Amino acid sequence: MVPMFLLLLTGCSKLSLTTTKDSYKADGLVAVVKGRVTDADKVTYTVSGKTKDVEVNDDHFAISVPVATHDKNVRIKATSGDNSTTEIVKVKKAKPLAGYTTFAQQYNYANLTLGKQNDQMRLIANSNGIIKHTTASGTKLVMNVQDNQLMGIAMNLSYKSMKSKVGMKNFGTDLGIIAQLVGADGKAVLKNLSKQIKDADGGKTTIKQITSKGVNFNVNLTTKDFYLYVTK
Repeated sequence: MVPMFLLLLTGCSKLSLTTTKDSYKADGLVAVVKGRVTDADKVTYTVSGKTKDVEVNDDHFAISVPVATHDKNVRIKATSGDNSTTEIVKVKKAKPLAGYTTFAQQYNYANLTLGKQNDQMRLIANSNGIIKHTTASGTKLVMNVQDNQLMGIAMNLSYKSMKSKVGMKNFGTDLGIIAQLVGADGKAVLKNLSKQIKDADGGKTTIKQITSKGVNFNVNLTTKDFYLYVTK
């Protein structure tokens, strides 16, 4: 009876794969594809001809796909032995902030005029994906570059630095340069931002989106870090 019971349990198990949506749009620099999978030995996803493994936790998964100027199809495949099932979802296109090389050239020139010769961004994006750069004042920049187009920038520094006068001043300089280069009003953005975070106590919160000349600035504060996402 025990072997038969186990056999019945095995027979009842079923490979399944579902996603929360058929299409996803940008959330910051990426679109986050979420779903659920059961009884799978392995889960992978394929985008633009590249296949990667998917980490599954308690039958759930989340895949971060950098957005581009064109729609992307994401093919998710779950396998169990000889069985497999597939879901295909779409990541919607987004507007670029600027051409990456042009942006980098202008960024480097702006820093040279400020006497920051050690703050120079690389001019060529060798492949699609994420480029990281740390400014002279310590602000960490994470940039999504697709087909040499700058799709978005995440600016990050510690919350402690953000609350200090020196840290705020340095960040304001970095923000002013970046905002101007992508066509926004840096002074107006910084003024709005300063007003919103003035009374922040370090608890996790989200500040209202700031929009300037078609450029969106979304802020997220945690107990340790400050994040500013710049997108269109």
